[in-house]
Amino acid sequence: MENEIVTVLDIETTGLDPHTDHITEIAAIRAEVGPGGYIREIGRFQTYVALPDVNGEAVEIPEFITELTGIKAEDLRGAPSVWSAIGALLAFVGEAAVIAHNIPFDLRFIAANHPLGDVITYPHGFACTRAMSRLIDPDENASLAPTCERYGIALNGHHRAMNDVEATLQLYAVLKEKAEVNGITYRNVVVDSPERPLTYTPPGAIVRTIERKQTKEVA
Repeated sequence: MENEIVTVLDIETTGLDPHTDHITEIAAIRAEVGPGGYIREIGRFQTYVALPDVNGEAVEIPEFITELTGIKAEDLRGAPSVWSAIGALLAFVGEAAVIAHNIPFDLRFIAANHPLGDVITYPHGFACTRAMSRLIDPDENASLAPTCERYGIALNGHHRAMNDVEATLQLYAVLKEKAEVNGITYRNVVVDSPERPLTYTPPGAIVRTIERKQTKEVA
């Protein structure tokens, strides 16, 4: 197991469908990750994202999203457009491996809101900590909060982008070592399952189907 440079990212949105919903916040941390849970932070990126006008009317943040994330309309005033925000994010990512929890969700929103769409590639690949959790513990809940709790990782202020990135970075360092010690392939792997079907397959992804005996994940 060697040290590697990664960029962990998280995107907050007004909903689940990038064709009807919109990005409100993006955060990322670039770091060096190595054996024994080693993490050396290199830099951070965070921005709110302005909501567009649709048919002449400003998009509003649904009340339940504000309750979930704490993000309000006034937080987004003066924020960059989604194209500018994603362009800045991709520049920050550079050639590092991209990490996220449930990465198909984040990459789907990036693709839907960038002129290159699905042509965007990540030279050093990506890893999904949710998929890693399913590969390592297939019968456990792989949502971010219970997975962090299972591994003793603090997750404060869940559903705010930087808070989720901080926890995901720590989680990746743990799961990376467990996967490599056990010979589990995780790079570019995404998971499909009957209880949580895959809605987007990133370019170059390897799809693994895993069924879980326990109850359905909720977040």
